[in-house]
Amino acid sequence: MVPGLRQLFTPLAYLRIRNPIKPWFDWYIPLAITALVFTLLMLLPGRVNLFGETGLVAHVTQLLQMLIGFYIAALAAVATFPSKVLDQPFAGDQVQIRVERKGQRILISINRRRFLSYLFGYLAFLSLFLFLIGMSISVLHNNLASLLPKEMITWTKPGFTFVYIFLISNLMVTTLLGLHYLTDRIHRPPDGDGSLLPKTRDSEGESDEN
Repeated sequence: MVPGLRQLFTPLAYLRIRNPIKPWFDWYIPLAITALVFTLLMLLPGRVNLFGETGLVAHVTQLLQMLIGFYIAALAAVATFPSKVLDQPFAGDQVQIRVERKGQRILISINRRRFLSYLFGYLAFLSLFLFLIGMSISVLHNNLASLLPKEMITWTKPGFTFVYIFLISNLMVTTLLGLHYLTDRIHRPPDGDGSLLPKTRDSEGESDEN
């Protein structure tokens, strides 16, 4: 292996994280969205502009220009934000990742902070990758259309469209998962800590913090 190559792809370690419901966010929901969007594109009577200057890929590339900075900023915030909630392990089913220790690959449990670091690192990597793909298509689209045989374009275009929509769907679903934690989860009290719960009064006027 080329020295340092493994470190360049560290954000993809997010895909090695294991949890019973994680495949829904990584595969099942994005695949359902992809199948729906792809079917609609194929059934539309008019031709859909995918690769032109005002096509789908160009619009997505413009959006990714903003998202890349957001993901990197979110990663920095998660890595440094002081929070007892983020430093706790997950309640319920454990979230684990396979790592290499002393030449052996083992599963270790991770807390919420490390999970979110992997998540936003993965989003930053994926958005940068999709941005480069979109930029390359915008620059080389006309040349590729003239150089490649028409039969090859006809055969590869649907496959590329399906994979591209899946990656965008995966990016969207994973982003919503990250926003759930940044919007709600980090503001809840740590598990087992009732000090931040609102106080209520029972019928005798005594405060109840349970």
